[in-house]
Amino acid sequence: MEEVNIDGYNIPAKTRFFVNAWAIGRDPESWENPYVFEPERFICRTVDFKGQHFELIPFGAGRRSCPAITFGTASVELALAQLLHSFDWELPPGITAKDLDMTEVFGIAMHRIADLIVIAKPRFPLDHTNDNPKI
Repeated sequence: MEEVNIDGYNIPAKTRFFVNAWAIGRDPESWENPYVFEPERFICRTVDFKGQHFELIPFGAGRRSCPAITFGTASVELALAQLLHSFDWELPPGITAKDLDMTEVFGIAMHRIADLIVIAKPRFPLDHTNDNPKI
């Protein structure tokens, strides 16, 4: 809204700027081994994905944060829980975890360069006893 000076940089009033969340998420001053996929790094940390800690801002922060953050996180958690509950997941024969390419492609949404191919085996037997229910 008005001119401001941040770390010696003069930013004119009404300047639009974009926060590079990708770079923040890989900042070695904020993260140990920032280029390594380690989801367990969050187990004993208090970093909040809701935008209160600026090391991790997948949903934005402040007054510009995502208004549907609770719906989005609940939807993802529910879908993931259902998939994990209903299936056993395996890599294809001859493929090990070391063979996986976890390299990411930068874009509007992050995704891996190589597709992850897995085999989903139903955990529970299919019940065909009720295929033709009587109304």
